[in-house]
Amino acid sequence: MAPSTTIKSSTSQSSGQLTREQIDTLLEKLRDPSLARQFLMNAGLIDADGQLTRPYRSQDAQTA
Repeated sequence: MAPSTTIKSSTSQSSGQLTREQIDTLLEKLRDPSLARQFLMNAGLIDADGQLTRPYRSQDAQTA
């Protein structure tokens, strides 16, 4: 199961917030570099090359 799927299916139904146990479980899974990378890609934070996607790049990085 992908980490992002775990987040969506594990949220509290009443508040939509994760419990401390759910966060700890996610963090444990994300210690695996390949799962962490996939999680960041699924979230749209990095691209396939591991670079930050456009909305998350600093101005300096865009002009370099």
